[in-house]
Amino acid sequence: MEPMIKPLQPPVYDIHNENGKAPLLIGCDHADNRIPESLSNLGLEPEHLESHIALDVGAKQVSMLLSEMFDAPLIMAGYSRLVIDLNRYPHDPSLILDVSDGIPVPGNMNLDAASRQERIDTFFDPYHRKYDEMARDIMERHDAPLLLALHSFSPIYGGQQRPWHYGVMWDEYPGNVRKQLLEGLNSLDGLVIGDNKPYTGHSPQGYAHVEHGHKHNMRVALLEIRHDLISKPIDQKRSAELLYKVFKDIIPA
Repeated sequence: MEPMIKPLQPPVYDIHNENGKAPLLIGCDHADNRIPESLSNLGLEPEHLESHIALDVGAKQVSMLLSEMFDAPLIMAGYSRLVIDLNRYPHDPSLILDVSDGIPVPGNMNLDAASRQERIDTFFDPYHRKYDEMARDIMERHDAPLLLALHSFSPIYGGQQRPWHYGVMWDEYPGNVRKQLLEGLNSLDGLVIGDNKPYTGHSPQGYAHVEHGHKHNMRVALLEIRHDLISKPIDQKRSAELLYKVFKDIIPA
Protein backbone atom coordinates (compact mmCIF):
# COMPACT_ATOMS: atom_id res chain seq x y z
CA MET A 1 0.00 0.00 0.00
CA GLU A 2 1.33 3.42 -0.96
CA PRO A 3 1.69 5.93 1.87
CA MET A 4 -1.14 8.43 2.14
CA ILE A 5 1.34 11.32 2.36
CA LYS A 6 3.91 11.10 -0.41
CA PRO A 7 7.54 12.26 -0.08
CA LEU A 8 8.03 16.04 -0.13
CA GLN A 9 4.43 16.71 0.91
CA PRO A 10 4.00 18.86 4.05
CA PRO A 11 3.92 17.16 7.46
CA VAL A 12 0.73 16.43 9.38
CA TYR A 13 1.37 19.28 11.82
CA ASP A 14 3.00 22.67 11.68
CA ILE A 15 4.84 24.03 14.71
CA HIS A 16 5.38 27.74 15.19
CA ASN A 17 7.63 29.27 17.84
CA GLU A 18 8.19 25.92 19.56
CA ASN A 19 10.63 27.39 22.07
CA GLY A 20 8.38 30.30 23.02
CA LYS A 21 8.84 31.45 26.61
CA ALA A 22 5.25 32.27 27.61
CA PRO A 23 3.24 29.98 29.94
CA LEU A 24 0.83 29.50 27.05
CA LEU A 25 0.32 26.71 24.52
CA ILE A 26 -1.89 27.46 21.52
CA GLY A 27 -3.57 24.72 19.50
CA CYS A 28 -5.32 25.20 16.15
CA ASP A 29 -6.80 21.86 15.13
CA HIS A 30 -8.52 23.08 11.96
CA ALA A 31 -5.81 25.39 10.65
CA ASP A 32 -5.42 24.19 7.06
CA ASN A 33 -7.47 23.07 4.08
CA ARG A 34 -4.78 20.88 2.53
CA ILE A 35 -5.77 17.47 1.13
CA PRO A 36 -3.08 14.87 0.39
CA GLU A 37 -2.56 14.19 -3.30
CA SER A 38 -3.50 10.57 -2.74
CA LEU A 39 -7.08 11.58 -1.82
CA SER A 40 -7.71 13.66 -4.98
CA ASN A 41 -9.36 16.54 -3.11
CA LEU A 42 -11.87 14.01 -1.71
CA GLY A 43 -13.90 14.59 -4.87
CA LEU A 44 -14.71 18.16 -3.87
CA GLU A 45 -14.68 21.36 -5.92
CA PRO A 46 -12.04 24.04 -5.17
CA GLU A 47 -14.62 26.40 -3.66
CA HIS A 48 -15.54 23.79 -1.08
CA LEU A 49 -11.93 23.59 0.06
CA GLU A 50 -11.88 27.35 0.64
CA SER A 51 -14.95 27.25 2.87
CA HIS A 52 -15.60 26.55 6.54
CA ILE A 53 -16.24 22.86 5.88
CA ALA A 54 -12.54 22.41 5.07
CA LEU A 55 -10.89 24.62 7.70
CA ASP A 56 -11.51 27.20 10.40
CA VAL A 57 -11.23 30.31 8.26
CA GLY A 58 -8.76 32.84 9.69
CA ALA A 59 -7.94 30.79 12.80
CA LYS A 60 -4.42 29.90 11.66
CA GLN A 61 -3.46 33.51 11.05
CA VAL A 62 -4.87 34.74 14.38
CA SER A 63 -3.14 31.86 16.19
CA MET A 64 0.20 32.76 14.61
CA LEU A 65 -0.19 36.42 15.52
CA LEU A 66 -0.97 35.54 19.14
CA SER A 67 1.99 33.16 19.18
CA GLU A 68 4.25 36.04 18.19
CA MET A 69 2.64 38.58 20.53
CA PHE A 70 2.93 36.33 23.58
CA ASP A 71 6.07 34.42 22.51
CA ALA A 72 4.09 31.20 22.87
CA PRO A 73 4.44 27.80 21.19
CA LEU A 74 1.76 26.89 18.68
CA ILE A 75 0.72 23.59 17.07
CA MET A 76 -1.46 23.60 13.96
CA ALA A 77 -3.02 20.92 11.79
CA GLY A 78 -1.28 20.46 8.47
CA TYR A 79 -4.29 18.98 6.66
CA SER A 80 -8.00 19.62 6.37
CA ARG A 81 -10.58 18.65 8.94
CA LEU A 82 -12.32 16.85 6.05
CA VAL A 83 -9.49 14.32 5.94
CA ILE A 84 -9.93 13.73 9.67
CA ASP A 85 -11.13 15.97 12.48
CA LEU A 86 -8.30 16.24 14.98
CA ASN A 87 -10.65 17.58 17.64
CA ARG A 88 -12.83 14.48 17.82
CA TYR A 89 -12.32 11.19 19.59
CA PRO A 90 -11.49 8.29 17.25
CA HIS A 91 -14.82 6.60 18.02
CA ASP A 92 -16.84 9.75 17.25
CA PRO A 93 -19.00 9.40 14.08
CA SER A 94 -18.00 12.96 13.11
CA LEU A 95 -14.30 12.07 13.00
CA ILE A 96 -14.53 11.66 9.21
CA LEU A 97 -17.62 13.24 7.68
CA ASP A 98 -19.23 12.02 4.48
CA VAL A 99 -21.51 15.09 4.48
CA SER A 100 -20.47 18.46 5.92
CA ASP A 101 -22.98 21.31 6.27
CA GLY A 102 -25.06 19.69 3.53
CA ILE A 103 -22.11 19.17 1.17
CA PRO A 104 -21.43 15.52 0.24
CA VAL A 105 -17.77 14.49 0.58
CA PRO A 106 -17.38 11.65 -1.97
CA GLY A 107 -13.89 10.65 -0.84
CA ASN A 108 -15.18 9.96 2.67
CA MET A 109 -18.14 7.83 1.71
CA ASN A 110 -18.22 4.13 2.47
CA LEU A 111 -14.82 4.07 4.14
CA ASP A 112 -13.94 0.64 5.43
CA ALA A 113 -12.33 0.10 8.83
CA ALA A 114 -8.84 -0.21 7.36
CA SER A 115 -9.10 3.12 5.50
CA ARG A 116 -10.42 4.84 8.60
CA GLN A 117 -7.58 3.43 10.68
CA GLU A 118 -5.04 4.52 8.08
CA ARG A 119 -6.13 8.12 8.50
CA ILE A 120 -5.93 7.82 12.28
CA ASP A 121 -2.43 6.35 12.03
CA THR A 122 -1.26 8.89 9.44
CA PHE A 123 -2.73 12.14 10.74
CA PHE A 124 -4.44 11.87 14.12
CA ASP A 125 -1.88 9.95 16.16
CA PRO A 126 1.27 11.87 15.09
CA TYR A 127 -0.44 15.22 15.62
CA HIS A 128 -1.60 14.36 19.11
CA ARG A 129 1.70 12.76 20.10
CA LYS A 130 3.41 16.05 19.28
CA TYR A 131 0.67 18.07 21.00
CA ASP A 132 1.07 15.94 24.12
CA GLU A 133 4.85 16.38 24.04
CA MET A 134 4.41 20.16 23.90
CA ALA A 135 1.87 20.10 26.74
CA ARG A 136 4.20 18.06 28.93
CA ASP A 137 7.08 20.39 28.16
CA ILE A 138 5.18 23.55 29.07
CA MET A 139 3.93 21.96 32.29
CA GLU A 140 7.53 21.19 33.27
CA ARG A 141 8.64 24.76 32.60
CA HIS A 142 5.76 26.76 34.09
CA ASP A 143 3.30 26.89 36.95
CA ALA A 144 -0.37 27.03 35.89
CA PRO A 145 0.17 27.46 32.13
CA LEU A 146 -2.79 27.98 29.83
CA LEU A 147 -3.89 25.90 26.85
CA LEU A 148 -5.74 28.03 24.32
CA ALA A 149 -7.70 26.01 21.74
CA LEU A 150 -8.63 28.45 19.00
CA HIS A 151 -11.31 27.91 16.34
CA SER A 152 -13.58 29.91 14.06
CA PHE A 153 -17.21 29.42 13.12
CA SER A 154 -19.39 30.42 10.19
CA PRO A 155 -21.89 33.32 10.44
CA ILE A 156 -24.64 31.07 9.05
CA TYR A 157 -24.96 27.34 9.66
CA GLY A 158 -27.86 25.13 8.68
CA GLY A 159 -29.65 28.25 7.48
CA GLN A 160 -29.48 29.87 10.93
CA GLN A 161 -27.81 33.22 11.62
CA ARG A 162 -25.20 33.28 14.37
CA PRO A 163 -25.06 36.72 15.99
CA TRP A 164 -22.08 36.10 18.29
CA HIS A 165 -18.72 37.66 17.46
CA TYR A 166 -16.78 35.45 19.88
CA GLY A 167 -17.86 32.32 21.66
CA VAL A 168 -16.41 30.98 24.91
CA MET A 169 -16.81 27.21 25.22
CA TRP A 170 -16.53 25.45 28.55
CA ASP A 171 -17.34 22.29 30.47
CA GLU A 172 -17.21 21.47 34.16
CA TYR A 173 -13.44 21.09 34.22
CA PRO A 174 -12.25 23.18 37.20
CA GLY A 175 -9.29 24.56 35.28
CA ASN A 176 -11.33 26.36 32.64
CA VAL A 177 -10.91 30.14 32.53
CA ARG A 178 -14.45 30.75 31.33
CA LYS A 179 -15.22 33.42 33.93
CA GLN A 180 -12.13 35.54 33.24
CA LEU A 181 -12.47 35.18 29.48
CA LEU A 182 -16.15 36.11 29.43
CA GLU A 183 -15.52 39.09 31.70
CA GLY A 184 -12.67 40.30 29.51
CA LEU A 185 -14.58 39.96 26.24
CA ASN A 186 -17.80 41.43 27.65
CA SER A 187 -15.89 44.49 28.83
CA LEU A 188 -15.24 45.42 25.20
CA ASP A 189 -17.75 47.65 23.44
CA GLY A 190 -19.80 46.54 20.47
CA LEU A 191 -19.30 42.77 20.76
CA VAL A 192 -21.84 40.00 21.18
CA ILE A 193 -20.22 37.23 23.23
CA GLY A 194 -21.52 33.68 23.33
CA ASP A 195 -21.46 31.79 26.63
CA ASN A 196 -21.21 28.18 25.41
CA LYS A 197 -22.46 29.41 22.03
CA PRO A 198 -22.48 28.76 19.10
CA TYR A 199 -21.44 25.40 20.55
CA THR A 200 -21.39 23.95 24.02
CA GLY A 201 -18.21 22.65 25.59
CA HIS A 202 -20.19 19.75 27.04
CA SER A 203 -21.26 17.78 23.96
CA PRO A 204 -19.92 16.59 21.65
CA GLN A 205 -16.78 16.73 23.67
CA GLY A 206 -13.69 17.93 21.86
CA TYR A 207 -10.53 15.89 22.04
CA ALA A 208 -7.61 18.31 22.27
CA HIS A 209 -8.54 20.36 25.33
CA VAL A 210 -9.40 17.22 27.31
CA GLU A 211 -6.46 15.05 26.32
CA HIS A 212 -3.83 17.81 26.46
CA GLY A 213 -5.40 20.24 28.90
CA HIS A 214 -7.49 18.40 31.46
CA LYS A 215 -5.20 15.39 31.68
CA HIS A 216 -2.14 17.57 32.32
CA ASN A 217 -4.01 19.81 34.78
CA MET A 218 -3.47 22.84 32.59
CA ARG A 219 -5.80 25.80 32.67
CA VAL A 220 -7.91 25.76 29.52
CA ALA A 221 -9.55 28.34 27.23
CA LEU A 222 -11.76 27.30 24.31
CA LEU A 223 -12.40 30.19 21.98
CA GLU A 224 -14.46 30.48 18.79
CA ILE A 225 -14.29 33.53 16.51
CA ARG A 226 -16.91 34.21 13.84
CA HIS A 227 -14.91 33.85 10.69
CA ASP A 228 -16.23 36.85 8.80
CA LEU A 229 -14.42 38.90 11.47
CA ILE A 230 -11.05 37.33 10.63
CA SER A 231 -11.17 36.52 6.93
CA LYS A 232 -8.83 39.37 5.91
CA PRO A 233 -5.33 40.18 7.19
CA ILE A 234 -6.32 43.57 8.60
CA ASP A 235 -9.17 41.96 10.54
CA GLN A 236 -6.97 39.10 11.73
CA LYS A 237 -4.54 41.65 13.14
CA ARG A 238 -7.35 43.61 14.80
CA SER A 239 -8.77 40.47 16.42
CA ALA A 240 -5.36 39.30 17.61
CA GLU A 241 -4.71 42.68 19.22
CA LEU A 242 -8.09 42.56 20.96
CA LEU A 243 -7.44 39.04 22.24
CA TYR A 244 -3.97 39.99 23.40
CA LYS A 245 -5.51 42.61 25.67
CA VAL A 246 -7.94 40.05 27.10
CA PHE A 247 -5.52 37.17 27.55
CA LYS A 248 -2.64 39.17 29.02
CA ASP A 249 -4.71 39.44 32.20
CA ILE A 250 -5.38 35.68 32.22
CA ILE A 251 -1.95 34.29 31.40
CA PRO A 252 0.35 34.19 34.47
CA ALA A 253 3.35 36.50 34.38
